Amino acid sequence: MTTEHEGVPRNRTSAPNHVYYFDIGTGTWQGKATFRITSWRRLLRSRIGVTHKLLAIAMHVVELLVGPARQHSVIVAKPDEGEFGQADNVLTISKFGVTLYLLDEQYVLESNGTGVSVRAKERLGPVPGLLTRRFTYSAEISDGGMAATYRMPLLGALWIANYRVSPDRQSLFAELLCDWGRATEETGRISAPA
Repeated sequence: MTTEHEGVPRNRTSAPNHVYYFDIGTGTWQGKATFRITSWRRLLRSRIGVTHKLLAIAMHVVELLVGPARQHSVIVAKPDEGEFGQADNVLTISKFGVTLYLLDEQYVLESNGTGVSVRAKERLGPVPGLLTRRFTYSAEISDGGMAATYRMPLLGALWIANYRVSPDRQSLFAELLCDWGRATEETGRISAPA
């Protein structure tokens, strides 16, 4: 449904990807993130490169020593951006005030109502400009906008990330899996858009 009235977003529909990003996701979210190596043998045999292996081991060890990291995310809806809308997300994972991971994403929503193309820029570690890269990946929104599956290339491996929104739409849980690792995200809404 396209609306051309002034001040009314032209790309606001009940499509699952609109519900997920515009109705539920928009706002500020905070919670915790975990990371574990689930198979040391598969990690060591993987072809992800020495740098990614060392980063994965460091993340695993740091969490064992000091516990889960803090996750903070701000999502801004842009329903009139592009053909079917866009949402921007800045996600920070930190511990004791030190940024461990920074991800700046643009979710470009597809007109089929479920697909999403994600443009991402990431930084690993607290030093700007040292371990950074740009990449794209895809997502599929399901269950009327209450669930999402992302196919994310992280640490040299393909991770399948399944997100589930709580029935009250105020929290979400995600499980990210690859051949040798598991990560989780548990976040709750701390503010909605003004």
